[in-house]
Amino acid sequence: MWRWIGRFDSRTSLRSKLLVAFALLVLVPTVAIGFFSYRKSSSIIQEQTSRAYLEALRQTSINLSYRMTEVENISYIVYTNDKLQQMLRRARASELTTGQVMDDYKDIKEILHNLETSRNIFRIRLLVPSTALYTTENISLFGLSDSEFDGYRRELGEAKNMMAWKYLGPTSYLDAGTKSIISLQRLMKDFNNVTTSLGVIAIDVEERTFTDVLQNMNLALPYKAMLIKDQSVIASYAHEPERLGIDKAPLSDILRLGGGTDREARTIQYDGKTYLYLVQQLDNVDWKIVALIPTVNIADQSDMLGVYILLLSIGLIALATALAFLLSGRITRRLSVLADKMKGIEHGHFGETVKIEGRDEISLLQRRFNKMSGQIENLIGEVYRVTQHKQQEEMKVLEGRINSHFLYNTLDSVKWMALKSSAPDIARVVTDLSKFFRIGLNRGKDKIPFEKEIEHVRAYVDIQNVRFGGALRTEFSFDPRLQHIEIIKLILQPVVENAIIHGINKAGGRDGLILLRGRLVDDEIVLLVADNGAGMDRETAAGVLDGTVGGYGLSNVHRRLQLYYGPACGVSIRSKPGAGTVVRLKLKTAPVDPLRNGVRSATYS
Repeated sequence: MWRWIGRFDSRTSLRSKLLVAFALLVLVPTVAIGFFSYRKSSSIIQEQTSRAYLEALRQTSINLSYRMTEVENISYIVYTNDKLQQMLRRARASELTTGQVMDDYKDIKEILHNLETSRNIFRIRLLVPSTALYTTENISLFGLSDSEFDGYRRELGEAKNMMAWKYLGPTSYLDAGTKSIISLQRLMKDFNNVTTSLGVIAIDVEERTFTDVLQNMNLALPYKAMLIKDQSVIASYAHEPERLGIDKAPLSDILRLGGGTDREARTIQYDGKTYLYLVQQLDNVDWKIVALIPTVNIADQSDMLGVYILLLSIGLIALATALAFLLSGRITRRLSVLADKMKGIEHGHFGETVKIEGRDEISLLQRRFNKMSGQIENLIGEVYRVTQHKQQEEMKVLEGRINSHFLYNTLDSVKWMALKSSAPDIARVVTDLSKFFRIGLNRGKDKIPFEKEIEHVRAYVDIQNVRFGGALRTEFSFDPRLQHIEIIKLILQPVVENAIIHGINKAGGRDGLILLRGRLVDDEIVLLVADNGAGMDRETAAGVLDGTVGGYGLSNVHRRLQLYYGPACGVSIRSKPGAGTVVRLKLKTAPVDPLRNGVRSATYS
């Protein structure tokens, strides 16, 4: 089978292969699209439903958090009421007369009653040590024994902001019967002495307040939503419980199967049925909302989508068959033109272009071909110009070379003549000069180890020190990792020469100091040459760099660095008249490849 396909592929034209491919597309997709689309539709709808319902849970958590925050704000109002603080402080000190007890009782009731008007609050209770007579009221004011009060202080004192939400469950009220209550309890400190607690504020909220929020989630499918803490249900609501089949399931089983992080959607199996399990953590308490939705209701929605996909697939297949002959001819025609142009480039006809037709993948190939053809032509010209420029720079270096063997032999003869004539200073200068030329010529090689470049600079400075009577001082500080890295030669000596001739020499009697520093940062080498010479203004520095002032030593170094290491490298000068000069050289640990890095002609910075 594969052998037959291989022979067919190699011996058949592209147009024929396209026609066969279109014919196969007419037969195969009908079954494939119908099968996979129906199989995928359920998971896609479930994923989209999960996202929508997770967002609904998030909005529900926001609504719950808003209501809880409102209650917390009211507790803060009670907590900070100065008049209430004074009354509780008097009651704690047992300094009340009967008349004061009645007055304080009325005032406290008025304060609490005014704040109970919030739609989220059922009752505000004040729990205080049972020293005041009004604590026997047991509607809004309750007395606490010392042990009970100590228990509240320990528990709430360790809570955040000294308050905590608690699920009290069914709670009896003298004036309202039994209510299922969720309460915010807050320890009330004495503002005059924060180490003293005056009582406990308890703001009770009916469970149905939270249940109403769960009911208003507006989920289209049957669902069960629960507000839980640890293993306990605080509030719950079931929409169409008869279709859930899970309404009476134990919470421990549900949590064991679902688990869940702060915000998650997953599927669980319970009692032979599959449910979508959603969980959302509340922001301000360690409570979370859990929602359960039967996946069978979600899958029902995919049936209609499957019908539409099937009809659409049949229509597309019919259209593909009708367009097969037309498209195959047009596609192959443009590809044939593109192939002919590529053959032209193979034979050296650079710059060939094709007419761009359409906006499909073939037109994209046409655009890329035209762009590539132009880039090849420009790159070849650019490489030619860079190579020509590099050769010109190398010719400038070659102009200064002399026969190395003749030079070394002559300098060696001069050295021995000086020693015989008892002139060791001359011999030392000749030795330095010989070393200077030997390293500089480097047997015709362009690159040199960094330590040899420094040795070359030292030899040059020693020779110049003879002229300046030892008045030149140099300080070297380089990263030890630079020693064996190869760089292009003769980049530091011209900079030092410029510092001596145009800087220190013009300073007028000042002892010369040249500092050389070097560091390695990743693949970049940064070298600094600083002197205490006469300095220069901005215009002069620019002239030195482009070669119009003081020869072409620095400009030559700048161009060579850019040619070898790319346009980002080179020489920069920072100087001020009378304050010396700092020359910065930036290069790489390895030269750039002009073909890969697109090197342009050197520029001056």
